[in-house]
Amino acid sequence: MTRSARILFSFAFAALAATAQAAGPASSNALTALRVEHQMSSLGTDGIQRDVRFAERVYRQGDSVWIARELPPASAHAEHDHANAHAGHKHADTDTAPRWIERDAKGALTVRVVSESQQKNYAVEPAEYSNIGFDGSWATAYHLLDPAALKGMRAEGPVRNGVQTYRSTQGERTVTVDWDVAGQYPRRVESRNATGTQRKLTRVTALPAPAAAPWERAQRYAAADYTDLMD
Repeated sequence: MTRSARILFSFAFAALAATAQAAGPASSNALTALRVEHQMSSLGTDGIQRDVRFAERVYRQGDSVWIARELPPASAHAEHDHANAHAGHKHADTDTAPRWIERDAKGALTVRVVSESQQKNYAVEPAEYSNIGFDGSWATAYHLLDPAALKGMRAEGPVRNGVQTYRSTQGERTVTVDWDVAGQYPRRVESRNATGTQRKLTRVTALPAPAAAPWERAQRYAAADYTDLMD
């Protein structure tokens, strides 16, 4: 499980954002770092429960967002060895490679998949967004959940400890969001069906910001095209 799980959670957030009618708040100039933990549990009619878990680090500042999967140390060594063994070949593990998204003054997006081992930035065109689990929404990339989608949900009580809880029910599916008002991101998103056999849970925690944004290093990398990986 790599790209498939990323796309599943992308679709889960996109379903919430379907009710959004306006852009979210302006992006902050302060560098922030978030750890995003995803869990998905499904109990099939065959009685088998299937669980998926993974985590990502999200760095955001101004009009730049960097999303990187958390990988075990062994995976990093394996990627380095693979790159050395295939020097000169067009290859990158795009399932786990960081995604670097930028927005210009007109709102146009530049999306890249970054190969650290090759020191290359692969530009991704809109037609290939789905291949990397990106739905094309800047608000979703920056805030993890488009703030405008909250307008279609019911606020549960007042803000407590900086968090506003929202809830919505569509058919048999109930979604609950604990929204960090100051940070403008969801601390927790849970989606479940009426019988409890399908459940998606996302938890977000703030991390100390690094001294430098990860894209500062990537700015020195060579430019390439994502379609080169399909040759």
